[in-house]
Amino acid sequence: MALTQVLKCKVRSLKNTGYLRQLKRNEWVPAVIYGRDRQNLNILLAQKELTRIFSRLGTRGIFSLEIEGAGPAVMAQVKEVQKNHISGAIIHVDFLAVKMNEKIHTTVGIHLAGEESLIEKGVVLQVALREVPVVCLPKDLPEMITFDVSGLEIGSKITVRDLSLPPVLEIEDMDAMVASVTAAAKAEDEVQNEEPEETEGDKETGSPSQN
Repeated sequence: MALTQVLKCKVRSLKNTGYLRQLKRNEWVPAVIYGRDRQNLNILLAQKELTRIFSRLGTRGIFSLEIEGAGPAVMAQVKEVQKNHISGAIIHVDFLAVKMNEKIHTTVGIHLAGEESLIEKGVVLQVALREVPVVCLPKDLPEMITFDVSGLEIGSKITVRDLSLPPVLEIEDMDAMVASVTAAAKAEDEVQNEEPEETEGDKETGSPSQN
């Protein structure tokens, strides 16, 4: 199972937009937890910690939301992250609460190891898919799917079917292209700056004499 990352948070009171601006100035990110069998819960997360975790681990997988003074942690997955279009700072997060005995729809990242070996061979790995959509129980969700590409040759193709996937994962398109190996583009010939060698005819100089 993918590592469950803990996010500490606290309940957020619903107030006016001025209150939200003040929260953001104080480096708090508003968020909401929702689910089929629960009421929406508005929370706050520390921006620095949230940014650090998302930058290091991404937003895939299951998060354990430990809500200050609100009982047991809530297991949830990230459904949407809103960012400031200028600064890139996180300004809101939507979490979907999950039940550990119910299947979830999510994605698993694909790590293609050994790409440096292909570079040494002078070939190019063209990647078409960085993650694969899956359906599974939260406990069966892998942290990452790794595939070693170091032994591939020109013309090799990798599909989802070629990956080492746990049989408990439900995947719709097993034939989706993950990556392919192609020849490196040939370097352009250097432009010759030297003058072409002269022929015997070219050596004649001057104009014919006038009679």
